[in-house]
Amino acid sequence: MSITNNPLIKNWKITFVLVVLLLAVIMIFVNGITLGMDFKGGTLYQIELQKDLPNEEISRMANIIAQRIDPSGLKDASVYPVGTKFIVIQLAETNPSELEKIESRIRQQGKFESTLNGETIFTGDEIRKVLRADNSYGVMSLGKNYYEWSLPFILNDAATKRFAEKTFHQCSATGFNTKGIITYECEKTVFFLDKPEAIIVTTQETIDSDETIFFNGNSLESIPAETSIDELIEDSQLDVFILNDSIDLEKIRASFNEFKSAIVSIDVNEEIINDLNLIGFEIIKQDSREGVPWIWSAMNAKQIISLTEGITNEDVSDVSQAQLFSTLRISGNRENLQDALSSLEELAILLESGSLPTPVKSISKETVSPSLGESFLSIVVWMGLVALILVALIIIFRYKMINLAIPIIITGVSEIIILLGFIAFFKLPLDLAAFAGIIAAIGTGVDSEIVITDEIIGKSKQAHESLIKRAKTALFIIATSAFTMMGVMGPIVMFSRSMPGLEKLYGFALVAIIGGLIGIFVTRPGFTKIVEIIVQKKEEKED
Repeated sequence: MSITNNPLIKNWKITFVLVVLLLAVIMIFVNGITLGMDFKGGTLYQIELQKDLPNEEISRMANIIAQRIDPSGLKDASVYPVGTKFIVIQLAETNPSELEKIESRIRQQGKFESTLNGETIFTGDEIRKVLRADNSYGVMSLGKNYYEWSLPFILNDAATKRFAEKTFHQCSATGFNTKGIITYECEKTVFFLDKPEAIIVTTQETIDSDETIFFNGNSLESIPAETSIDELIEDSQLDVFILNDSIDLEKIRASFNEFKSAIVSIDVNEEIINDLNLIGFEIIKQDSREGVPWIWSAMNAKQIISLTEGITNEDVSDVSQAQLFSTLRISGNRENLQDALSSLEELAILLESGSLPTPVKSISKETVSPSLGESFLSIVVWMGLVALILVALIIIFRYKMINLAIPIIITGVSEIIILLGFIAFFKLPLDLAAFAGIIAAIGTGVDSEIVITDEIIGKSKQAHESLIKRAKTALFIIATSAFTMMGVMGPIVMFSRSMPGLEKLYGFALVAIIGGLIGIFVTRPGFTKIVEIIVQKKEEKED
């Protein structure tokens, strides 16, 4: 029989298995397998919070941190509170650049707020959803070495209403353009991220330098030209002390009732710093960045956006008639694509996870050695192959057909390779729980293949049934069994992020479900067809 007439090659179900198998092999070679902490070690963080939290709040904080360090839910990360002031993170990551990025996300409290005329108009906790699927989400090139990132989001109902009230008629008519349309000059909103809970102390020289930068603007920092430093100070709602020849200690003492820290510029003299120390302030010295106003960095201001007459409802006379805008957008500029993508992703993660109930006081870090080692993998692989061979021998003994044993071994190995290809494609960490899921998937697969073989060959009471009907019965049985397993494992995958302790079963449940889906939709229909062909030939010979 020629290759082109071979029923195994011509059948689309078997061809589909071969194509998926080839793609899986390519994924494994291209992406490799990411080993979890059990096999390659990782990093352990101990986070100390600035204050004790109730059990419910510290659990919520652990969930927020888990979202920040593993937004996709695909990493081997374990986050859990210890007592009321500490959170421990176990992470299968040792890459220094990745660890630096993760540590940065942990340190940020993530308090996002937008202000106008010295009042807060909405906060990050009032953002209902970041619109990642929106057309305006992403990065756009605006020219050489100039990229704009854009992040649209939806406010909740309370913030939407407040935004309409606070921005109502915040534009002033300035004249008419050449087409006779009224032109407006509008107020500006300021976005802050982790605005400090501290007073600001600086010198007149620093403020003079900042005013020059504000007048010229800085597009990469989202500072428009001719920005007023006084308006920025008003919007920050912070106590700012500008030193001339002396300092008003009485006013500073009054601020100590609200703020316990003082951010000072590097040109503030030691005598003033000693006075602040005597009052009780914790001193934080803030360096300046070239081309960026010192006070901008000290306040953690991120963007200034001018309102428009459409947003401020200049076309209606009463605020009750104002149009509500729940979908808004934050944007920024960077000099290269990678920085723009990084800025966008970091802000999106912070807004999606929400702000931490309290700031992080300190972070300690140490490397964790693997508990099992990579050699354990080869042992388990060999154990799996031995198990497949034993099953094949049982099939040969039961049905006296050696050609049935070969498809079972090939199908079992194919399921493992496809499952590993899926793991490689999504870069899932292969930890001990995930490995247990692979073993469970192998066991389920072999069990299904025995059921398929048994149903198709048929018992005496099924001898009168057609081959196709027996195959359908077999597939129905294994599909029912697989979907039952998914129904049991599904809640573990869905709720593991919000229920402490359950995350240890996440890898097992996820891999078991993926293995079940691969079996139902890829390998077992192909295996069924192979068994059909073998049995058909056997029955033809017997006839």
